[in-house]
This record gives sequence, C-alpha cells and structure tokens, in this order.
Amino acid sequence: MTTRDAGFLYLERPHSPLHIGCLAVLEEPLPLGALARHIETRMPRMRRYAQRAVGVPLDAGHPTWEDDPGFDVRRHLHAWALPSPGGEAELAEAVGHLLTLPLDRGRPLWDMHLLEGFHGGCVVLQRVHHCMVDGMAGAQLLEVLLDATPDTPNVVGRVEPPPVPLSGGSERLASALGSFVSGGLRSGVGALTALARPAAARANLERLRSAAFAALHLATDEVPELPWNGPIGPERRLAFTRIPMQGVRHIRSRLGGTVNDVVLSIVAGGLHRQLVSVGMSLRGVELTTMVPVSLRSADEAASLGNRISAMLIPLAVDLESEIARYAATCAITDRLKARADWVGIDALLALLDGLPPALVAGVGKRLRIGRLANLITTNVPGPRETRWLCGRRVEGLRPLVPIVDGIGLGIAIFSYDGWLEIGINADAARVPDLEKLQRGIESAFASLLASA
Repeated sequence: MTTRDAGFLYLERPHSPLHIGCLAVLEEPLPLGALARHIETRMPRMRRYAQRAVGVPLDAGHPTWEDDPGFDVRRHLHAWALPSPGGEAELAEAVGHLLTLPLDRGRPLWDMHLLEGFHGGCVVLQRVHHCMVDGMAGAQLLEVLLDATPDTPNVVGRVEPPPVPLSGGSERLASALGSFVSGGLRSGVGALTALARPAAARANLERLRSAAFAALHLATDEVPELPWNGPIGPERRLAFTRIPMQGVRHIRSRLGGTVNDVVLSIVAGGLHRQLVSVGMSLRGVELTTMVPVSLRSADEAASLGNRISAMLIPLAVDLESEIARYAATCAITDRLKARADWVGIDALLALLDGLPPALVAGVGKRLRIGRLANLITTNVPGPRETRWLCGRRVEGLRPLVPIVDGIGLGIAIFSYDGWLEIGINADAARVPDLEKLQRGIESAFASLLASA
C-alpha cells in the first residue's frame, strides 16, 4: 500500500469505520444467487476484490495486498428484508446500522448487502474500505459492476482462488525492510543530484515550504464549533435527496460557475436553514468544508487506491439571498483554485511518504484528527446514462462518505443518469434533526433555480 492508502487503516476507530458506501436502487427484486454469479463473472476485472490487506510484523512496512486463498464471493454477500412498509425511513435506518459495522480485516475489505422490499424492488448497499479506493476509483468499480444495457451477457470466466498461500511474516518483514532501504538509496541519489543543481533544488524547496505553510495556515484557522463538531458515537443517521442536472445546467448557463459551485452553494443554503431553525445566529459565521480533490491523471483513471488531496473551502452560510450566496461561492472557489490551495495539503501528505512506516502507523493509530473543518463534502462524477445490474434498471446511485471524530457530518454527491444524488451521513446523537438539512438543501436549490 501507499502511505495514503494505509493511512485510512491506521486512522480507523471501532466507532468510526472508514469505508465508502454506495446504494444501488433497483426497480425490481434481485435474488442473492443471481447477484453472486454476476460478481463472479466480473472478478477478473476487479482483482483487488479477491485480495486482503496483510500487515507487516512490527509495522516495518505498510500492509500489502495479497490474494486471499479462501476467497469466496458469497462470503461477502448478505440479504436482509426491510421492515414494513419498506420506505425511505426503513431504508435509512437499516443502512445507518450496516454502515457502522466494521469490515472483517481477515478478508478482502468489501461487502454487499441486498435489502429487499424497498418500494417493490430492492437496494444493494456496497461497502468498500477507503484504503482500497477513493471516490473516483469507486466510480470506476461501479462501471465494472454495472451494465450499459439490460441484456449484457456475463461471458467472463470465474476467478479461482490462488493456489499459493499467503506469504509468511518473515518474508513480509524482509520485503518491507528491503523496500525502505531501497527508498533511502533513491533519496540519497536524489540528494546528490540536487547538489549538482543547487538552483533547482532551492526552487523546489521553496515551493515545498510555501505549500506546507499554506496548508498549515488553513488547518490552523479558527473553525467555529457546531453541534456535530466533537467526538462521535457508534450510531448514524442518514438522509437522501436528489436534484435534477437540468436545473444545475440552467443555473450555470445563467450565472456561470461550475457544478461544484452549485453543490457548495446549496449545501451552504441547506446549512443556513437548518442552523437558523435551531436558533443559531449566523452573522459573521463562516463554516468550512473539507473537499477531496482528485489528483488522477488520464492514465490513472482506472487504477485503484487513493490519489487525492483536499481543499478547505469556506461556506457562505451567513447570507440570506441564494443569488448572493452563489456569487460568493464562485468567488471563493475561483480564488482557492488560482492559489492552488490543495497543493499545500498534498505537500504535507507527500512528506509522510519519506517517513518510516512504523512511525506513520504509530502516529496514525493514536492520532486524534481533531477539527480541520466543520464537515466533509464530496462531489464525484458518475455515469451519465442509465445503468443495469443483473438486468434490473438502476433507478439511483446514492453515495455515502464516512465521518470521524471532530467532523460528524458528511455530504456526498454523485452524478447519475440526469441527477445529482445526495447522501448525508451524520452522528445520530449530534444531528438528530438531519431531515431539516435535507429539506434545507432542497429548498436552497429550488430558490436558486427560481432566481437564476
């Protein structure tokens, strides 16, 4: 694993598992056996799904991906019946419970839950650990699992378990030590090269210092404390909604900006409405959201793992007018992109790559993330056209982002088939009125659209 991938394992806590969730809403029921056979045919294109994360003794290296000798797709599939009447409330409660369950570290770090009885159809909840994928990689995996037509044949052969056992602890330890030594040698060669070109070395060092300073400045800015900014518990509350892409395109055509600007503006509008409803004065209040930034090149589009940094973006929650809020949002994002503020956080993350894995693991397992931001907001592009699973039409793809201590609210947005699907994940005790935020986001979008 890379340092960034392994970091999601080190930072995981029993009460805050770090897996990404996605709900595929199907218009018809789906037998569990049919789902299992479908996944088996796609396994040759999803090799990582048959590999487990294996630790290195003494944390001398980051965990490695190794084929699971006992791999069986059916060990990762589960079926449940939603209680009557099988509506949105029952779905949110069931998924909220499943989201808190840790993935089995002794197996490949994913599973699927077939939730039967949802509006006459069913829902497939997929959970994948963040150490395996980021949002963009997760979208690529969905494209492997889903079909562009309802009658796509499954012609790829089933993957068989590897005949060789997992490598032993001593072998993994020796390999990790060898990798660290070779990495040190490469660093030494780089240092000698830098001595031959001192001007370039000074320029690179100055850029690194500037980037690190920018990241530290962002991370240490005062962030107001909101009800969900504190230690979180083991229970979750979820809410889902969607907005039409046609309306988003209309807003952009009339007011300029990007899809992400629309997302951030209506999230800010939803938060404004929710906080005002509980009596909070927002005069001069500036919330901050952490927004992942993809660093994937075109060549890396289909690769797994994490190629992300993050930006800390202020949200204009204090404004009353949606038009004014949108204008402020566009100005904020334009300024941050011009300064490339994500580079600072990326530079700090890159510094970890040169540290001994045992040190990174020790710090990560003890680190309290704290409150770098008030909430997390992700926006990942998905399929523009309808997709199918086992011949069933996928009516919606609802995303979920994990939450952590200090940041007990996460909003994930995923574009699919003419909609922006929005999944809201919060600590149940800290945000008992999550439906107010859902309705607030819907109201903010309607108001912005009407005003554009």
